[in-house]
Amino acid sequence: MSITERWAEFLADVTFEDLPAEVVEQTKLLILDSLGCALGGYSLSWGKKVTALGRELAGKPESTVIGSGDMLGCVNAAYVNAKVSNIMDMDETLYNNRHIGGISVFPAISLGEKIKGDGKTVILATALGYDLAARMGLCGSAFRPDKEKGVVISGNAASGFNTFGAAAAAAKICGFNKEQMTNAMGIAAYFTPSAIESKFTFTPPGNFNKYGDTGLFCMSGVMSALCVQNGYIGDPSVFDGPRGLPSVLGASQFDYDTFTAELGQHWYILEAGFKPWPLCRWFHPGIKMLADIIKSYKLKPDDIEKIVIKTHPMLIELPTFKAGANWAESGKELWLSVDSITYVLACTIYGLTPGPEWVKEETLNNPKIAEMTKKIFNEEHPQAISRMAAWTGHPGKIFSQAITSIEVISRKGRYSAETVDVPGDSWNPRSKLTKDQIIGKFKNNARTVITDDKMNALIEAIDGLNKVADIREITKLMVD
Repeated sequence: MSITERWAEFLADVTFEDLPAEVVEQTKLLILDSLGCALGGYSLSWGKKVTALGRELAGKPESTVIGSGDMLGCVNAAYVNAKVSNIMDMDETLYNNRHIGGISVFPAISLGEKIKGDGKTVILATALGYDLAARMGLCGSAFRPDKEKGVVISGNAASGFNTFGAAAAAAKICGFNKEQMTNAMGIAAYFTPSAIESKFTFTPPGNFNKYGDTGLFCMSGVMSALCVQNGYIGDPSVFDGPRGLPSVLGASQFDYDTFTAELGQHWYILEAGFKPWPLCRWFHPGIKMLADIIKSYKLKPDDIEKIVIKTHPMLIELPTFKAGANWAESGKELWLSVDSITYVLACTIYGLTPGPEWVKEETLNNPKIAEMTKKIFNEEHPQAISRMAAWTGHPGKIFSQAITSIEVISRKGRYSAETVDVPGDSWNPRSKLTKDQIIGKFKNNARTVITDDKMNALIEAIDGLNKVADIREITKLMVD
């Protein structure tokens, strides 16, 4: 079989009973986390703008908009829900490298509402969509080891793998057979956005679409499934050959061996990275170390004299990060698309609760935060390049090995720390979040929109999602 045929057969044939128990549990946590990110995003002014656009798009009242409760066509609801879930930049990231987030969650839920699907099917579709997107994103990663530079980034990077993950989830909700799955993947390829991620990375200021529009990925995925239902024929060999995935994804090379290895045995959703803080994963080690130092030595904002954080040079040299680090002088609109290491550490110093509070306009315009950023400096870690150059694992996992150090100079003394661990990495036992921690994050995001009663009912419902007969029992709890 061709690679396209092999994947289509796997996606069509796998059942809920084929999922290991730990995959089911992890998938439910990803769904809960994604819903929390959507509720938190909806609470912000930009979330309201996306929701307003959804009303303009309208369509048949098939699927629920998280937060507002508007009923839209399933394609448009998938767009809005996925888009608002990504506003805070608090959604899942795999290996601190590829942004996948809720791209399989929201097509599964939106189409699930349309066809009155059950919880088991939503779980299965989410796990499958994640697995396909994860494998594509890693095997065609824009980041590659380099003997001299440590790591290099492709000039044609793209996040189009998310379109395929969304299409796989939508197609599984529809119960497609192998032929239909092949068509869905072939159609999704032609809905995949261009290699715009490099444009975003190298030419600030950023924009509201970020490295790729999460809403568009999900919208296109649902569209692909609906096209198949209406008799469309897709490209039957889209995963194969040099004009297949490498071309579609803007990848300089593609690891086809890993892409098809251990299908149904190695589930990448078990390695999903849950974000404790709303920003790029590369900054998370620094936040954790700073928070620990502040707590251990009872430091107050007035105690801080200077902070030096040493990271991989990409956090210093890439134009988007370089622009974001200059927070005090930059336009605050950069937060919409560019993470600022100085801003997030300032939020940590002032003890702000991670989530909507970090992204709301009052915080973005807080002069105390801006002044604190002037005391924070980002430098290259002396071992960053050599460690990356020596990395022998799968190239797509390269940033899971990044090293970060921090030195805090305060009125009480000098304190330092160093780590390679990124909080929230499920594959790392030293940094994996507990179920209670993920639920705690959900609560902090969700309570900005829904009541405690609804919030607790939603947690309980997702925990028992495999027993839910109609996904609409869940969606009615996601509105204010």
